[in-house]
Amino acid sequence: MLVGCYNVTMFFERLRQAAFEQCGLSQDLPILLGVSGGADSLALLHGLDALGFKLVIAHLDHALRPEAHSDAEFVQNLVESQGFPFVKSRVDVGQVAKSEGQSVEEAARSVRYQFLFEQARLNKCQAVAVGHHADDQVETVLMHFLRGAALPGLSGMAYRRFMPQWEPSIPLVRPLLGIWREEIDAYVAEIGWRPCVDSSNLDTIYHRNRIRHELIPELETYNPQIKRVVWRMADILDEEVNFLAALTERVFDEITEEVTDDRVVLSLLKFQQLEKALQRRVLRQAIAKLRPDLRDVGYVAIAHGLRFIEDTAAGGEIDLVARLNLAIIGDAMILKTWKADLPDFGQPLLPTIPFEGLLEVGKHLDLKNGWWIEASMIGGEVELPIESIQELGPDEAWLDFNRLELPLMVRGRKEGERFQPLGMGGHTQRLKDFFINKKVPGHLRSLWPLVISGQQVAWVVGLRPSEAFKVTNSTRRIIKLQLKQHSE
Repeated sequence: MLVGCYNVTMFFERLRQAAFEQCGLSQDLPILLGVSGGADSLALLHGLDALGFKLVIAHLDHALRPEAHSDAEFVQNLVESQGFPFVKSRVDVGQVAKSEGQSVEEAARSVRYQFLFEQARLNKCQAVAVGHHADDQVETVLMHFLRGAALPGLSGMAYRRFMPQWEPSIPLVRPLLGIWREEIDAYVAEIGWRPCVDSSNLDTIYHRNRIRHELIPELETYNPQIKRVVWRMADILDEEVNFLAALTERVFDEITEEVTDDRVVLSLLKFQQLEKALQRRVLRQAIAKLRPDLRDVGYVAIAHGLRFIEDTAAGGEIDLVARLNLAIIGDAMILKTWKADLPDFGQPLLPTIPFEGLLEVGKHLDLKNGWWIEASMIGGEVELPIESIQELGPDEAWLDFNRLELPLMVRGRKEGERFQPLGMGGHTQRLKDFFINKKVPGHLRSLWPLVISGQQVAWVVGLRPSEAFKVTNSTRRIIKLQLKQHSE
């Protein structure tokens, strides 16, 4: 790939452009630079220093190779001889992988970034920089392609990206992402540094190494420029992904009703009106809000979620992915952690289960979410406005005083309980069926307040009074029940 002597000036210029333009780095604050001792990290160390950036060098010994300790000593001696601030740590990644049920590669990645971002915070660094280069990008894209990744996977790694699972405010940057391994090796040779050689990079037991040493050489027999083709594709797709990510974020904000640490509530109707491609991305976005450390959300999980969402009549709740449940309640599409409660949508609910409270005339009884029930008397010397009953809203009920058994009580429903909904001519209906018809979410039905006269339901609060206590022309006194809420 290289012709003649390597042009050091060209390396500096490409590194400068990437550092300032693609990575957004400044020379005002330090950069936490992860240095393994390999050619890529040494080239980045020398190049960023030559460009005038302030550096704090970090090295993590993964304890995976016999020569790992000597590599750590090499990095420390080199860095300290050059006068850079230096931090190091040693973690038994093999043991971490075993205890966490991860592959060695995944455990190493997690441990490494946790260490680097922790040190970046402690040293007040503007970014964490690593030595991923163009060949790494090609290998990453091919790994994602073989796994069946969508556009974000096929766009590979980014020059600059926030990784909220480790640190939401400090970006990870890759200034060498547009520079090939051969160029980096040539640059390190030119400056006279001798990098460490990681013997594990030759072991094809690791998936990435098989792609590097077996798949890519085979693909080059079909197209000698395959690495440049794949890199260019990833670069173009990265622009597409950034555009779609901005669009997804805007749409997500438009249809989101609530976001907490353990729950995301979206408008089901608005979600269903989206194109299928946006539905997939919005669902992934919701998952990312609750599981920012989840790298791969497979096709099967997303397809399962979309099929469930399409069947709105079914409602209910399903396991989706990574200990997250997806639920449909009315017009709400809810993604939540297993332990999180479903939302109560600010409804007027009983404070506890079980609950029984006295509702006295002239007084009120407090409910959840700032609601209360108030009871008052109409009648006596005043002419009763019977005709006004037709204009009553659902938050008010007028009951015939002489038909009621006082005192009135407020409680939740009992198993198998029935009542006579007003307008059904005295026919009774199971409260369960009534709640279903009124689309009261299943998890709220036991909390829904009922006003009780004797042993009968006089008012399903906010929904329907009972036929048994309706006001007629012979009524002389009325108890007026009102459901009210504190204004914010």
